[in-house]
Amino acid sequence: MPVAKPLAGLKVADFSMVYAGPICARMLSDCGASVTKIEPLGLGDTVRGNARIFAHFNAGKSSVQIDLGSTEGQELAHRLIDEADVVIENYRPGVMQRFGLDYASVKGRRPDLVYCSISGFGQSGPAAQRAAYAPVAHAASGYDIAHMRAQIHDDTQVGENDRPPASGIMIADMLTGAYAFGAIQTALLGRVSSGLGDHIDITMLESMMMLIPGQQQAAQIANAPSFGGFLPVATTSGFVMLCIVSDKNFAGLCAAIERPDLQTDPRFVRIARIRNVRDLVTEVERWSATRTVEECEAEFDRHGVPCSRYNTAADLFDEPQLQHRGAFTLFNDDEGDYFVQNLPFQFA
Repeated sequence: MPVAKPLAGLKVADFSMVYAGPICARMLSDCGASVTKIEPLGLGDTVRGNARIFAHFNAGKSSVQIDLGSTEGQELAHRLIDEADVVIENYRPGVMQRFGLDYASVKGRRPDLVYCSISGFGQSGPAAQRAAYAPVAHAASGYDIAHMRAQIHDDTQVGENDRPPASGIMIADMLTGAYAFGAIQTALLGRVSSGLGDHIDITMLESMMMLIPGQQQAAQIANAPSFGGFLPVATTSGFVMLCIVSDKNFAGLCAAIERPDLQTDPRFVRIARIRNVRDLVTEVERWSATRTVEECEAEFDRHGVPCSRYNTAADLFDEPQLQHRGAFTLFNDDEGDYFVQNLPFQFA
């Protein structure tokens, strides 16, 4: 007899659209919750035009379209909320209040409701009404500048007029969705003892800020040491990332490239390795530039050096470790067969 999933019996009313809210709700669904997605009447979620992306963020949910601006639509939404344990929404702050569906409006009839509001900057405060997508949060959080400086390996080489990166990878959405997933579980656990729900106010801005604790601390210290030890090195068929963050890692690297002399080179003794990272890359590439990425990765692995080749998204579908873990589920619809990634954690 199959074991029920951990969140079986949990009911979720998902008013969110695009990425951050929907991925949170999909994670709940994958863990057994019954999720109803509530979309604007006649419009639907704005990503419905891309069936594969929509499936990735909304697989496993049921869906209904409601005119939340109408009395009938609001009554239907209230019925869905009355039956739910969890509400998720990512409208701009104030929109759900205008519909009479915000936490303050519903907690009186459902004091045990866990209500999660996702936004760019928060439900209140001077920036609450600012529009936000993931790249805005990347820029506002300090992440983009920190990432750019990490690529250059030297803060002094980043000028005020250098153009910052514009990442099209929605880190803020996925990260905020994951934090929301965890916050919802925490509130549900608290409900077991208190009998009361809660209102979760989670922002993309602060979620992204959690990625740069080292840079936050360094900003408060005069002459703070740089971060380093992360080396993209060239091979004949691509690049390999090396993480040389300890003397043990460095000893393994020297053994792998058959350069024991580097262990006593004053340029590469402990903290000096960070200051002279470009010289270290040059020394490693004297060896790696004549070998394939597979050969380099195998040799680094053999000597215990943390490393990986740089994969493309297409490479992942044939990756043996991901196949072993069952990382993807095959979907089929009008667009044909395609894979959607499963959750990154598994239960025994």
